Amino acid sequence: MKSLSVLVVKVFCCLLISTAAFTQSGDVMTVHYINVGQAQSMVLEFPNGAVLIDAGAQPEMKENVHLFLDKFFDRRKDLNRTLNTVFVTHQHIDHDMALLDVAEHFTILNYVDNGHNNPKGSGVRQLLMQQYKGELGIKYEAITFDKVTKGKNKAGYTDQLIDAVDGKTGGTDPEIRVYSGAFAEGQVSDPKENNHSLIIKVIFGKASFLFMGDLETAGITKVLSWYEGAPQALKADVLQVGHHGSANATTEPWITAVQPKYAVINVGNWTFGLNPADSSSTKFTTYAYGHPNKKAIDLLEAHIPGLLEKPVKKHIGIKGQDPKDPTKTPVFRMATIKHNIFATDWNGTVSITADKNAHYTVVTER
Repeated sequence: MKSLSVLVVKVFCCLLISTAAFTQSGDVMTVHYINVGQAQSMVLEFPNGAVLIDAGAQPEMKENVHLFLDKFFDRRKDLNRTLNTVFVTHQHIDHDMALLDVAEHFTILNYVDNGHNNPKGSGVRQLLMQQYKGELGIKYEAITFDKVTKGKNKAGYTDQLIDAVDGKTGGTDPEIRVYSGAFAEGQVSDPKENNHSLIIKVIFGKASFLFMGDLETAGITKVLSWYEGAPQALKADVLQVGHHGSANATTEPWITAVQPKYAVINVGNWTFGLNPADSSSTKFTTYAYGHPNKKAIDLLEAHIPGLLEKPVKKHIGIKGQDPKDPTKTPVFRMATIKHNIFATDWNGTVSITADKNAHYTVVTER
């Protein structure tokens, strides 16, 4: 009987933690990293508003963003199905597939991207948003690296479209800033779209979250060079790990600059793309990329101080598909995750709640 009582208390405590994270009562904010497979979408929930960063989805999970927002706004009826700002970090389908669906079913007050809109590529959704913003009553802004750094600015760039959520009376006013955007020709050594990702930071009292899209090594190098001498600029407690855990988006200098205490990887199950049927719809699969990569995981394990309550064993990529030799298959190995590293693959949707004193609560779907 005694052991049963202990079990009931433990279950009750878990329910209290889950409820606290999802009712959004009090002076707290929550970031919901939605499980959309090999893609990225995050809802930022504040006492007085909501923001969406990216609206991507693995093809068969396209409706997950819409479904999550439906449930979210059913719970937060005070927000009137309204997103204060929608950010798209860059023009790739795994970051914008559900964008037009979101615009159709929910009210968007402000839309911010990097200004790219190649209609022959994956920027067609951004192009349509930019063209029809007037009909939808949406204010639009394109963010470039030059705009962010104008006047030798190293404090990040913000305005009423970027930071469109106010704090409730007497509460904490969230601060949203952008630290990088689209580079002009020749500004970055590798011009691929990933390196034009917006870097977004949210500060809530003493708490902080950093979102880096798919920024890769060349973009990271440029950004770190600019913010040298401003050690607090990129520092954040919670890091959205770049490019779904790719080795080229998690570097020693980057992790040293950010100093994360928690990391979240938006990534699909490692078997997505393993079967030919998966690859017929898209070549951008978890299996083909070998995400998340062991090098990235090892760096995060070495730098993140806090430990998980219970380590998890998961498949980690050793190497991805060789584009020069498609006959060579990706390699995965089992690895044990010991530190505060979460992923939508093994955790499902991850929700991290923070108060103004930087106390964090993590609730996972699984």
